[in-house]
Amino acid sequence: MRERPGRLWPVLLGVWAAAVAIRCLYLWQIHDAVLFDLRIGDAQSYHLWARRIADGDWLGHGVFYQAPLYPYLLAVIYRLLGDGIGTVRVVQALLGGVSCALLAAAGVSLFGRRGAIAGVLLAIYPSAIFLDGLVEKSSLVTFLIAALLAVLAAARMSWRRSLAAGVILGLLALTRENALVLALPVLLWIGLGPFDVARLRLRTALVFVAGCALVLLPVALRNQAAGGEFHLTTSQFGPNFYIGNHAGADGTYQALVVGHGSAADEREDATRLAEQAAGRKLSPGEVSGYWTSQALDYIRSQPLAWLKLTARKLALTFNAAEIADTESQSIYAERSWLMRILGPFDFGLLFGMAVFGTVATAASWRRLWFLYALAMTYALSVALFYVFARYRFPIVPILMLLGTGGILQAVDGVRLRRMRPLVMAAAAGLAAIAVAQLPLDNPKAARATNYFDIAAALSKDPARTEDAREFYQRALDTDPQFPAAQFGLGTLLARAGRPEEAIPHYRSALAIWPDYAEARSNLGLALAATGHAEAAVAEYAAALGIRTDDADTRLALGKGLLTLNRPGQAMEQYEQVLASQPKNVQALVGWGVALAQSGRPQDAIAKYQLALEIDPNYAAAHNSLGTTLASQGRIAEAVPHFERAVELDPGDENAKRNLATAREMLSRH
Repeated sequence: MRERPGRLWPVLLGVWAAAVAIRCLYLWQIHDAVLFDLRIGDAQSYHLWARRIADGDWLGHGVFYQAPLYPYLLAVIYRLLGDGIGTVRVVQALLGGVSCALLAAAGVSLFGRRGAIAGVLLAIYPSAIFLDGLVEKSSLVTFLIAALLAVLAAARMSWRRSLAAGVILGLLALTRENALVLALPVLLWIGLGPFDVARLRLRTALVFVAGCALVLLPVALRNQAAGGEFHLTTSQFGPNFYIGNHAGADGTYQALVVGHGSAADEREDATRLAEQAAGRKLSPGEVSGYWTSQALDYIRSQPLAWLKLTARKLALTFNAAEIADTESQSIYAERSWLMRILGPFDFGLLFGMAVFGTVATAASWRRLWFLYALAMTYALSVALFYVFARYRFPIVPILMLLGTGGILQAVDGVRLRRMRPLVMAAAAGLAAIAVAQLPLDNPKAARATNYFDIAAALSKDPARTEDAREFYQRALDTDPQFPAAQFGLGTLLARAGRPEEAIPHYRSALAIWPDYAEARSNLGLALAATGHAEAAVAEYAAALGIRTDDADTRLALGKGLLTLNRPGQAMEQYEQVLASQPKNVQALVGWGVALAQSGRPQDAIAKYQLALEIDPNYAAAHNSLGTTLASQGRIAEAVPHFERAVELDPGDENAKRNLATAREMLSRH
């Protein structure tokens, strides 16, 4: 029997209050942790994006590469409440409470008043608490999927509910692009569900589509206006599809370039590699098309391998392991006894509960089949790409509704002493739990990766160098061969002026990742700083063999060749840099030094002067120009350039010595 809506408010309010209290307790427990005020990975890119929006850049530039709804929500929070990371976490805790209340409402619609248990399950589910506390879009995703379920679970699908479902799904697609596939099961539910509105089903379905279009078309038109291409959401389908479907893929994220992994890196690498293959500039749609075709080539050429890979991704989607990308639930749990207590309630147990509930409520399949369809459609959409715990999380509220049905059936069965129908359900649930426990993930490698991500975020702040070093060391204590942590610690040491200590870390990273261009380039810099010029040049050349368009490495190679007194080869490097960057002052000055070494001082002076026309405040150009002028006996002309070099860069000891020598020479005359 359905409850009167007015009587449900105390229940829903209670679920909301409990969920918010639990989330606030968790935030209080972690508030003094080193990582609390960090923006790691996507959190940093969302923050910078939201800051631009909040500062007035509401339209932005180019086609969206990442889903845009969350940064716009952050921008609103920033404008109203400020951009403190604690503020964002608290707002999301409040939103998480609403998600729990909405799921409770869906449960009540399906199972009566006791169905509010579904909201309670979400309130205490540790992964939900964790994700609501991250500066990341999962909290918004959970809210939208719970809202969609609350609408679809209603006993009657009116045109208003259908419009609401369309709008919600459109918003969900602007948060998780693959959620758009849920339009199919929703349309089937509207058309075939147990509603007494047969003559209105087509109209109701059209209203649902109109609701989606109401949200997505403005975004597509914005993409057309700002980026020149019509995309309903973003242009990252192709790279994401390739990452999950290529020879060597393992079902989780693998960067397009060794050692990379951030959203900014991914977009840049995807564009650069696609353009290198095409030999021309490509639009965002063409970049996506290139990677899509690469993935399809793999699928066509190795169908059995692809089917095996897809099966693994489906297994990972329903595995108990919480595969993290940048922030790990287990690491946050180190600072929260609440999360440790709730830890046994993991995805594996939830999956078993849902399977138990599915079997136990089989007689009610006509009211519940939309839950099966939503869960399987979304799971397939995850397996089409690659698996992270937060990517599969939209399945969680659906499983909780199924699990709630099972709990209620079990309670009624015990009360009425009808245990036999529950035996098969229990067997199926236990089998599901066992399958979910298969060791498909490497927890040690995952933990090391998450320690590394924290360290990388800390290393951006010079005041937190020691904290960064501690987390790099934690990563290496967990996995001594972890190349990213070896590289990160090496870079931290090199930045601290300890290149001799950095060198073995770079070499360790390269032993595992020999194609890591940045590690080779940084090793070259460390070798150069310790006087091993020949070895440094070899590393720069190796780095350029991996990535030919790296201007910084080419500049370093040019400098190394000058150290080895090979000006002709150095000029070739500077010329290649200037071919793509005509106003690169470092290349102009380096070319000038090479010309001076080659006995062409007047040509060198012309290069320095050109560099100073581009950047009058480039200290190295002033010092090099002064040096060449002084070598020609033009001491009086050299002195002002040495003075300007020292003024611009007071720490340049070479310029200081040159200035002192030039002044002394002038005083003799």
